[in-house]
Amino acid sequence: MRVTELVTTTPDRAGNVTVRLADGKTISIPAAHKDLVMRRAAQQAKTQLKAAEPRPCGITWVRLKEKSNHHPFAMETGFDVLGGSAIGYKWRVTIKGPNNYAHEYTSQGNLALRGSWQGGYTSDKNQDEGLYTAEVDPGVSHFQFLNGDICVAEPARRTERLTKPKAACLKMMQANSGDGWILNSTQPVPHRNQTDPTSPAGTRAAGAQACLRKKLGGGSLASGNITGWQDAQEFARPHTAPGTPAPYGLARCHLIANILGGKGQVRDGGQDNLVPCWQVGMNTGTPSMRTYEKEVKEAVEATTMGPDDAVYYQVIPLYKNDASTIPTGVTMSAAIQRADGTQSLLPLTGVTNTKGNTGLLNLGN
Repeated sequence: MRVTELVTTTPDRAGNVTVRLADGKTISIPAAHKDLVMRRAAQQAKTQLKAAEPRPCGITWVRLKEKSNHHPFAMETGFDVLGGSAIGYKWRVTIKGPNNYAHEYTSQGNLALRGSWQGGYTSDKNQDEGLYTAEVDPGVSHFQFLNGDICVAEPARRTERLTKPKAACLKMMQANSGDGWILNSTQPVPHRNQTDPTSPAGTRAAGAQACLRKKLGGGSLASGNITGWQDAQEFARPHTAPGTPAPYGLARCHLIANILGGKGQVRDGGQDNLVPCWQVGMNTGTPSMRTYEKEVKEAVEATTMGPDDAVYYQVIPLYKNDASTIPTGVTMSAAIQRADGTQSLLPLTGVTNTKGNTGLLNLGN
């Protein structure tokens, strides 16, 4: 950017004088560079040539990240010179964060014909987690070429969500169940019930993940005509005592248990969290899903769990094929994740969808 006028001749407390640019804006430059800059301005004025189209003279950048202790925040900024070397610079970045946090970073100095510069700021205190924005101020930030030209910084802005140290699963998504989260997934099936070829296409529960903290979400009881519910009753009816009413010893098993915040109603989206199962066998009994769900809940409630620790819990139904509507069983896994990055596995395993403790009459189709 061409300089057109020296606005102030006496250096301010920072040792700078003010010059006016061709676009009418003013910036401060080191008084030591005043003669060089104004000599270049005079040369450009004497040429009386038509002003050239503005062209990029440098690449400006800024970024945000967590500090080395994994708390917010650290900022890095700088520029790369295009087509020359710089003798000096002045830089300002404004930073804003959660809870009205604000900081202004400034830097200036000599560059000794360098082709780039990088600076940065690290907060002395551990700041709150949340969205942070850092923006290079083009009204102040610039660098000077050896020939006296001034390159005004191109706008540069960066927004990042920065977090404090916490269990790995807490960084995966936002809370939606107590202080943690639950995520259910589904898979398509050609018919909601294989025993009824006229039944419509639908979805079956494909898996569930949960990141559980001391404050658990509120679960709900299982209900509804879930995928495979008719198939399950058709299979179970002949294997129960005469006169046994529907659903013939069956249940709708939560993948993420009610006691852990898992849903089971139609209105709360709980149908994606349910699979047909034997009530005594896969759902309850020893061992059963209930056995391991209690272990997970005890781990979440343990006094050794810190405020930013969590239990990462997964339950995956196992199906015979892509058209199956009832799983042959489930695999269950869980790990205690600490804020310091360490974790320990809980001794969970799989549970088959068989009746009672017989290991027989697998409900899976």
